[in-house]
Amino acid sequence: MTRQQRTHRRYGTQGFTLIELAIALALLATLATLAVPGLADMLARHRVMSAAEQISADMSESRFIAAQRGVPMHLSFVTGAQACWSVSVSPGCDCQFAQACQIKRGQASDLRSVQLVAAREARFEPGGQGQGMVELHSARGHQLRVEVGPMGRPRICAPQGGDPRHVTC
Repeated sequence: MTRQQRTHRRYGTQGFTLIELAIALALLATLATLAVPGLADMLARHRVMSAAEQISADMSESRFIAAQRGVPMHLSFVTGAQACWSVSVSPGCDCQFAQACQIKRGQASDLRSVQLVAAREARFEPGGQGQGMVELHSARGHQLRVEVGPMGRPRICAPQGGDPRHVTC
């Protein structure tokens, strides 16, 4: 027996061959390409839901401030590429730049890949009544709407019924 054969027998074969590693990497790459579209879709759905919850929270806060201070509160919106909204004490308080009439302000950068496509100014009376609506869309087609009910409570709903976690508008 040669010296090389004795060394091989003593230590055995350890590790993977280059072909085994290439096959494992090819399988891993295939599984990753199958998972990416589903992950992107889930992320877009989550972003729309997060934006709707953020605006809904601002509406609830406006309702609370109106009841606390005894004055009407307003949420003004600008739709499109430069989307923004502001909680203010006066109607029509422009949200595109900071003003004294604003209590809180949100911008398109807060929405992270979600477009504010339609909006109707929200108004909250000290007695709890309110009105208003905002519709949000993702680049992947997910849609949610935040509506203010007659008692001033915001609710999140799905305009086309495509989201099982929210009622159809």
